[in-house]
Amino acid sequence: MAMQLTSDQEQRIQAIVNAGAYASVEEALDAAVAAIETAACVDFEGTQEELDELLMEGLNSGQPIEADEVFWERLRKETDRMVSEHQSRMPHP
Repeated sequence: MAMQLTSDQEQRIQAIVNAGAYASVEEALDAAVAAIETAACVDFEGTQEELDELLMEGLNSGQPIEADEVFWERLRKETDRMVSEHQSRMPHP
């Protein structure tokens, strides 16, 4: 199955690769697909909080490259916003 990314998606992925987070576009896309699979995994036996914690742990595991500190800070803020938005949609027991 062939897929085509939008120019915005291509730029975002290339920025992550250029920042040194992944060695290639292919590696970045593999990581993205793995993240989607994990999030969609209905067999995950932990709680939503544990999944969110693991996600944040993974996102915060890399050291920013000094020259790209602004990029990493923007990425962290956007990720925090996405997690917060996701958590607000989750039903509270």
